[in-house]
Amino acid sequence: MLGENIKILRKQKGLSQETLAQQLNVVRQTVSKWEKGLSVPDAEMLNTISELFEVPVSTLLGSTIEEPEKTSDSAMEEIAKQLAVLNEQLAKQSVRRKRTVRKVVTGIVIAIAALIVLTAAALFLFSYKPGKDLVLTTKNIECILDGEVYHYYITYDQKNRIHSYGGDNWSENLDRFGNYDKADEMIDDLEKYFIGQGYSFKIVED
Repeated sequence: MLGENIKILRKQKGLSQETLAQQLNVVRQTVSKWEKGLSVPDAEMLNTISELFEVPVSTLLGSTIEEPEKTSDSAMEEIAKQLAVLNEQLAKQSVRRKRTVRKVVTGIVIAIAALIVLTAAALFLFSYKPGKDLVLTTKNIECILDGEVYHYYITYDQKNRIHSYGGDNWSENLDRFGNYDKADEMIDDLEKYFIGQGYSFKIVED
């Protein structure tokens, strides 16, 4: 109410904020804050404004204070009380505005963080190909018994994990070797098995 009244009366007088500020010995930003309701003038300044605009203080405040031509002490006290109430209201509004801004900023930050996480996840899912960094090695084994040659193979990755294996008569004779996870363990046991059966054992390709 007070801010709107100052703005209306200023325009009626054909004054800019800058001109009014100069006449009141304040900076333009102060007048702007009054008109926006961000602050209020003190009682003495309000009296000066009323004289400049040639209206009662009550008109500025939008109240019904009855004033004599010269503002009495009691009227000034009433004006000061109303200004104090306005200041308190402005302080509460300022706190509410700050809380609202804080909530909005927090919401934006959370939204941006969520967007970054979702974008990173999407990029990972679209770019990731299972096994694209996998390096597989195959060891070929040759075993000979009574002139008969048998071939076997074991394929494993750089972490020594078995991916596949097989060879001549594997299913009939070597199923027990399918329980291994590590290639080197399987190869060691295969060697022991074949040599124990009278076979020769040789890794022909690494």
